[in-house]
Amino acid sequence: MYRFPNLLAWLAFAAGTSLGWNHTDGDVLKAALHTVSHTNDVVLVAFVAPSEPKSQALEKEWLLAVSDTKIPLRSIDCEAESRLCAELMIESYPTLKLFEKADSGYASTTYLGPRRASGILSYMSRMSRPIVTDVEPGSLDTFKIADETVFIGHISATDTAARQAFAEVAEKYREEFTFGLVSGESESPTVECYIVEDGEARSLNSYSEAGALDEFVIKVSRPIIGELTQYNQQRLLDRGWPMVYIFAETEEDRAKLRESLRGFAKGYYDSLTCVTVDPLEFPDLQVKMGLEPGIYPSGAVHQLSKERIYPYPRGLPLESRSLQKWGLDVWQGRVKPWTPPGMTTMHDEDPGPTRVAKRKLSIANLPGVKMQVAGHDEL
Repeated sequence: MYRFPNLLAWLAFAAGTSLGWNHTDGDVLKAALHTVSHTNDVVLVAFVAPSEPKSQALEKEWLLAVSDTKIPLRSIDCEAESRLCAELMIESYPTLKLFEKADSGYASTTYLGPRRASGILSYMSRMSRPIVTDVEPGSLDTFKIADETVFIGHISATDTAARQAFAEVAEKYREEFTFGLVSGESESPTVECYIVEDGEARSLNSYSEAGALDEFVIKVSRPIIGELTQYNQQRLLDRGWPMVYIFAETEEDRAKLRESLRGFAKGYYDSLTCVTVDPLEFPDLQVKMGLEPGIYPSGAVHQLSKERIYPYPRGLPLESRSLQKWGLDVWQGRVKPWTPPGMTTMHDEDPGPTRVAKRKLSIANLPGVKMQVAGHDEL
């Protein structure tokens, strides 16, 4: 299940207590990495520059994570250990790297998830499991909620090709999702995806190669409205449909917004990509979307096919009804795209559809509006 930072540690921070970094000495880290290369241990290391704002922003979250796990979490002050950081090819700060045993010595993987305690802990739990976990039928319900997104394969022990394909895909997406395998008799390999926050399961009833399974993982792992991360950003952009960005400063606020906007996002799931954004992870995105930085909550729509940006009006509440009505105004051309300062307006007057969805989208609950609009590539 999800793990949350230790309450006492949080209260200490809330009271203003500064515990501060507890950096590992360079020689101690080298010894720890030597141990990793000879065992199945893993260690996550934060390489930081304490004088820089981004490293300072990580400090509180890192200490909360340290307080709530037995998995080794270490930090290195690269301002004091510049030679070691150069040897490990650390080029920017903070950089979080996971070290684990490899065929020869150890291997490292850069963590690209949220730099929040909950994200770090989920990642470490994920990476501490086998790439594919053998799941007993009696523990299936528990395993389904072991992570934010869990894939469970029901594959016959004799179907070696399907098992191999499942293992290949699991290794590819190991850093993002949890994979389990239930052995038993099955006429065709079945894979189920469980997204805890969405509260629903999606299934692939048959596949013969890793490519088909890979496509399934990409498609169904996208939640109704999820969090933007370095892992999923390019995948979401590659869909080509408009991005709906919702910015909020805290995890709690983003979770509340995801819950309140879930109905809207579900209704437009096929034709919009709705995400909440942690400004700590994407510090420049608000400005790029024509929004005033540091003002929360805020939102914007980026129409990828025509490179148009529509900042959500600051005076409107960020709730489904207002967002849907504003989206209709955008689609009908009553709202013009934002033009960055110093640039010439390039858009034409026709905001009409340029892509066609496979289903119709209902615009419901708007006073005086009873219509269906064919799938389009704007709100």
